[in-house]
Amino acid sequence: MHDSKLRYIRPRGSLVEFAFKEIWEYRELLFFLVWKQIKIKYKQTALGISWALLQPFLAMIIFTVVFSTLADIPTDGINYSAFIFTTLILWTFFSTTLTSASMSIVSNAPTISKVFFPRILLPLSLVIAGLLDYGMAFVLLIGLMLWLGVPFSSWMLLIFIPLLLTIILSAGMSFWLSAISAKYRDVQYITPFFTQLLLYASPIVYAWSIVSKYTWLLEWNPLVGIMNLQRYLTFGHPNFPSYLLLNATVLCVLIFLGGMVYFKHYERWLADVI
Repeated sequence: MHDSKLRYIRPRGSLVEFAFKEIWEYRELLFFLVWKQIKIKYKQTALGISWALLQPFLAMIIFTVVFSTLADIPTDGINYSAFIFTTLILWTFFSTTLTSASMSIVSNAPTISKVFFPRILLPLSLVIAGLLDYGMAFVLLIGLMLWLGVPFSSWMLLIFIPLLLTIILSAGMSFWLSAISAKYRDVQYITPFFTQLLLYASPIVYAWSIVSKYTWLLEWNPLVGIMNLQRYLTFGHPNFPSYLLLNATVLCVLIFLGGMVYFKHYERWLADVI
């Protein structure tokens, strides 16, 4: 018997280029998956889409009582409720999309094993679907600032920049985790624990100014630059270290491109391992 040889037919160009082409070619399917994720999320729930507002709002109340009233965390002269809510809405978007998207391949195993379509659309659709929740929470932030009498910054017109970076980071990490979870189910247990660590390793419930000893370590966390920028654009102060934005941008892009390459490289084995 002759030794059999396998021949892989690969697209011309890089995997990143191929992935972007697939996403564009299947954009109508991506839109359908986004709409499907939104309907499934709030189907047969008593409060429906109101959960998008309750989750960050209740978290704000708890953190305000614990960190402002009891611990007296400094907020650089900004009302504490508004101070943390502007970052909580971004954090809620990041954590919920990462948790759900990381298991998107496993939860859609029957479809993947029967129908061909770009698998990368599954985690990406969950990230995009999360934008609806963020949009509603952002409207609540505007109302909260008006009610508390917190002035708006003119820089708030650029508030889409930290959101864009968070989308890139969420998508990149979702590509990594969703591909890994197909083989190792440990991801469903590790991801919530990992996001909980990031909550306290990022300036979400506290000001960056109170961190001094471990700044060199925390600066490797892209959420540090993103959350600081979110606050600066919302309130206009305190001064924002520009190098944190550069760090966050570089790290987010590297995580996104690396996750996309890893996902596309591993994609052909997904149907066999799940």
